[in-house]
Amino acid sequence: MGKVITVWGSPGSGKSMFSCILAKALTRDKRKAIIINAEISVPMLPVWLPEQIIQTNASVGQVLSSVEIDTTLVASHVTVLKSYPFIGLMGYSAGENPLSYPETKYGMVLQLINAAAKLVDFVILDCGSNMTNVFTPAAIEAGDLVIRILTPDLKGVNYLKAHQPLLVDGRFHYEQHMTFAGMARPFHALDEMGYIIGGFNGLLPYGKEIDRCATEGGMFQAIKYCNPKYTASLNKVLDALEQMELAEQAVEEDPDDVDEFEEDDSDE
Repeated sequence: MGKVITVWGSPGSGKSMFSCILAKALTRDKRKAIIINAEISVPMLPVWLPEQIIQTNASVGQVLSSVEIDTTLVASHVTVLKSYPFIGLMGYSAGENPLSYPETKYGMVLQLINAAAKLVDFVILDCGSNMTNVFTPAAIEAGDLVIRILTPDLKGVNYLKAHQPLLVDGRFHYEQHMTFAGMARPFHALDEMGYIIGGFNGLLPYGKEIDRCATEGGMFQAIKYCNPKYTASLNKVLDALEQMELAEQAVEEDPDDVDEFEEDDSDE
């Protein structure tokens, strides 16, 4: 099973751009990744691929409105980057809107994520900011690693305060999320904002070149323009994933140690 990485947070914090940059970083060694965005208010396929004609039947909406989701269905709705075949994309197509499909069911989102994880090494879930879109809470529940990106201002802080009560259930692992300040600029009161929310794990600073990639339809080229602080934050995510993989390998190589630990723990 591939690792599931969930990216969520406040509006305008650079979540989709970070998802693209992360996908490029994770696939440098030719491992494969799928980015899934199910925010229908802004169909992402034409944003990711402005020069590529995408058929409506490639839409993630076709998958989420199916009776049952399996790997064959998901694979048939993945659009692969022509210039970089190790990254696949799933999102809504140009012209689609919230009335294009029936209401998405929470369980169907979990089926989609599970099926995608069977196809590739990494599944990156690029979430919308609206929690009433069930894709976002389902993605947070399903994530092996959850990344929270907030603008380091009062909007970002109050977004988090408003949504924290919705994620108190243990299945969301709220306290384990990595938190980054997105679109951070020199005038932001980073220390003060960080103190209010419990601290940032790193910064994802605003950059003119990265912003140009977003506006010109070249989001997958932006990794070339990450400044040292952005790269440091990206490396923290890569390191966290590597540690997870090492821990799993250790369990596979010597499962007896885990059994013994569990027995000792239960005796206490």
